Amino acid sequence: MSTHYDIAIVGAGPVGLLLGCLLGARGFRVLIVDRRVQPRAHSQAIGITPPSLEILAQVGLDAEFIQRGVCIRDCHVHGQSGYLGCASFRTIAGEYRYILSLPQQVNVELLEAKLAEHPQVTLKRGIEVTQLDQSPDHVTLRANGLAATAKWVIGCDGHRSRVRELIQLRTRGGNYACHFLMGDFTDRTGLDDEAHLFFTAAGAVESFPLPEGKRRWIVQTETAMPDAPRGYICKVVSQRAAYELQVEDQLNQSSFTPRWLDCARYQVGRVILCGDAAHLMSPIGGQGMNTGWADAEFITEMLAAIEHRAQLAAPLLAAYERCRRSAARAATQRAARGMWLGTRTGHFSSALRDLCMRHLLFKGPLSGRIGPHFAMQTIPNGTVQQVPARVWQTTPLR
Repeated sequence: MSTHYDIAIVGAGPVGLLLGCLLGARGFRVLIVDRRVQPRAHSQAIGITPPSLEILAQVGLDAEFIQRGVCIRDCHVHGQSGYLGCASFRTIAGEYRYILSLPQQVNVELLEAKLAEHPQVTLKRGIEVTQLDQSPDHVTLRANGLAATAKWVIGCDGHRSRVRELIQLRTRGGNYACHFLMGDFTDRTGLDDEAHLFFTAAGAVESFPLPEGKRRWIVQTETAMPDAPRGYICKVVSQRAAYELQVEDQLNQSSFTPRWLDCARYQVGRVILCGDAAHLMSPIGGQGMNTGWADAEFITEMLAAIEHRAQLAAPLLAAYERCRRSAARAATQRAARGMWLGTRTGHFSSALRDLCMRHLLFKGPLSGRIGPHFAMQTIPNGTVQQVPARVWQTTPLR
């Protein structure tokens, strides 16, 4: 089959699907392909920040996401010496004064349903891209059983991006020196809609509410534990957080070692990288998917300016590289700093961390900044509205 599209998106995760919805709402003819036959079954990202809810509102999805999710308005922090303080989102600016907790498989389901409302957007699964051939005015995309051309190709295919490999872009990156085990449980703790973080001498524990009476627990481990015995999370939570979880309430389990990645460039010719294909950060703090969604918003505005308003492409592509790199760098550094602080072990490090967090973060001059910081409202160039207006004032072609 040979078909022409305005835009082809490779990758049908949350970032690729939201980009498809945004572009479909602007009238673009879009093809989305993904090598997986079915979306991932296990939940990964769960936290959705206020700037992302503003982007979802552009396609009419904010209310449905909120209805299906859990609004986290307070995050309580505990240390080795006891309770340290609360990061509250109740007084942050804007309409959405919370972090929304929604499992990734649910947001993919909602995004696919919205995508179906745009008949000019086509989603094809089980398609693995094998070749990209660029011409001055289009890109030819070849895959198993498919040959298509598009004016632009967007790589939303994750940190192991096939698109990035095909256009031969260099990356730098590596693993962080810490490991985690994660599991979702039927929740019997009585913690309701609150998030709780426990920073102890033995390691960290994070706990977040999920919809339908469930709760996610993440425990720091000394080494990677892909084959951890069932019940290990329960044991660690009991030791570090004093909550008694039941093994029979555990619904799933997975281990992960956070990685970081930065791509040398975000764009070559008519091929653009978006989300984890361009930049990868620690999932601790929940900033990765939200940064990718902000990439998608910028790309939508940029392609609308180029294709619908005949703006010059080169300065807008340069602005995408500049603005989104600065946003991704800030998010990556924040995630790394927060993870470093929370994962220090040993009694001396824990005592020092407790002292700093209790008296500087929660009681000192920085206390008023915690909410906006973790809500990603202070990321530079975080959304299109935060990008300087001059970026969009390039000279038209005609």
